[in-house]
Amino acid sequence: MNQLIESSYLDKLLIKTKENNQEAFHELYEILKAPIYSYSLTLLKNKDDALDNIQDVFIKIYENISSYEPMKKPLNWIFTITKNLAFTKLRKRKDTVDIDQTLITTKNSKEDQIFLKFLLKQLSQEEQTIILLHLLWGFKFQEIAKIIDSNLSTVLSKYHRAIKKIKEKEEI
Repeated sequence: MNQLIESSYLDKLLIKTKENNQEAFHELYEILKAPIYSYSLTLLKNKDDALDNIQDVFIKIYENISSYEPMKKPLNWIFTITKNLAFTKLRKRKDTVDIDQTLITTKNSKEDQIFLKFLLKQLSQEEQTIILLHLLWGFKFQEIAKIIDSNLSTVLSKYHRAIKKIKEKEEI
């Protein structure tokens, strides 16, 4: 995982934010906006809603920072907020659209982007989330289990099943 997303470092930024340090809050935003966007996009399947969700997450963090206590897994706290806000949006919207092309990094060629998008469409929403959090953002399976509120064995099983689906489609 990216060194800037180390739990102890995030804890320090959250504590400084709690002490009203705006620079720490800004740094927290810069570090987490991309992973929060990707996770939001896998849940909401809409670029604009995912972008809105980033803002909502950081507003919620800022509003609740006074009650924040240092913990071993601050990222789980932040991703729980992300998930809850996304689910609230989904309940209000009651419809979804296809996964957005922006999930695929611009480092890939156009052909790679099309292929990756095709492969991701073969997966369930939860499988997409697990694959993207693990492969794109480097989250460990235990962290993913906490983020999606599941147990480790289920996450591992769904990950391996998703990889198998991708490999089967890749042979086409």
